[in-house]
Amino acid sequence: MSVNLNDLIKDNVEQEYKDLVFDIKYDKEQFKDPMTIGLLLYRLTMERKKTNELFTKILKKLDKQQLKTQVKEVQLSELEQKIISFVKTHKTTDAEEVQKHFGYKGKNAASARLNSLYNQGLLNKKRVGKKVKYWIQE
Repeated sequence: MSVNLNDLIKDNVEQEYKDLVFDIKYDKEQFKDPMTIGLLLYRLTMERKKTNELFTKILKKLDKQQLKTQVKEVQLSELEQKIISFVKTHKTTDAEEVQKHFGYKGKNAASARLNSLYNQGLLNKKRVGKKVKYWIQE
């Protein structure tokens, strides 16, 4: 006994159609009930509220990102550009290395310059033992 594939597909489609028509008829009857309409409107209102909260969060994150971008567009002095280039070349650095390379008298001046670049969002930093290491913000 051979089963025709077209008949199986046709039977399946017909059953899905009957189920869909039944669902539509049931929903049509339910929409006559004011409680159902009220419940749907309430759910719609709650969903809109959640969506607005989500959009607010997204907009706040975009604002923060835009501020970071604006900070990065600040004009850097020639020395700051050289320090950024130095950090890119060496991957990581610390105040002592910057002091030696750029001829600062003390480590504090080099550290202040690196911290300034960190505060502008151009460098990352992390304490490693007694030193603070800096690297390029990605």
